[in-house]
Amino acid sequence: MAKVKVGVIGVGVMGEHHVRIYSALKEASLIGLFDSNPDRALAISNKYACQSFASPDSLLAQVSALTLASPTSTHFDLARLCLKHKKHILVEKPLASSLAEAEELVSQARANKCVLACGMIERFNPAFTKASSLVRQEKLLGLDFKRFSPFPERISDASVVMDMMLHDLDLALALAPAQLASFKAQGRKVRSSRLDEATATLFFTDGLIAKVEASRVKESRQRSLAITTDKGLYEADLLNKRLYRRDFDSLSVRQELEVKSDDQLTAELKDFVRAVSLGRAPKVPGSESLTLIKLAEEVEKQACS
Repeated sequence: MAKVKVGVIGVGVMGEHHVRIYSALKEASLIGLFDSNPDRALAISNKYACQSFASPDSLLAQVSALTLASPTSTHFDLARLCLKHKKHILVEKPLASSLAEAEELVSQARANKCVLACGMIERFNPAFTKASSLVRQEKLLGLDFKRFSPFPERISDASVVMDMMLHDLDLALALAPAQLASFKAQGRKVRSSRLDEATATLFFTDGLIAKVEASRVKESRQRSLAITTDKGLYEADLLNKRLYRRDFDSLSVRQELEVKSDDQLTAELKDFVRAVSLGRAPKVPGSESLTLIKLAEEVEKQACS
């Protein structure tokens, strides 16, 4: 498999991680990066021995695939530019600021025969992938997600729904074997002009209920998932990548299950690069983001009311 020439647009905290992993990925050849802050771009390019480009267009001329890790408000214009140049692209979540923008990007990717992946990193979390494989033969009864963090130093241009809860809404939809029937949501602003805390309860047609809580104003970080099935309870610590099980006939016994210590971002980028090389769909194609963004928009609207 020939190495894919890759680049990164946007090298903030998350973008730098993409640069770091691409620089070591045997399936990829890191060409360079672009960032609207020239000093930041130069520092990161020097750190990882790649080129800093003066514009997105000049970077696009040298690569066949990119990660877009710029602020959410820029995703649509930059992703559209990449697709116009027929470049494969992985867009850090969310795919776009609105459903209409996301739909246009999916349409352009299809027309230009480009891989369009959405960076839903928790899909590659080894604790989640292990739990997901184990519960396939059991009947799901309930899901309980908690995603908490302290208030970020840099407040993003997105609410806690789009910034954090989006991951768990995605995992809920990925796990649920039936269609979503309805939901209830509430939230509040605490330290910003957008929602800082939100809770959504999802009701599926087979009776499955998923409760999703997100807050960016807690004292400590937590990312957890509890899965109740007809056989027992699975407890996934998504932050530390650990998984436990309790059987209903012995709930006092908590058994830790073996989980591979894979890095989820590395797994995500490998999946993207291989999709480009092999001409196949990535694990999380942009088209899957349409249902997710529609749900997130509706959750956010109800939580704000």
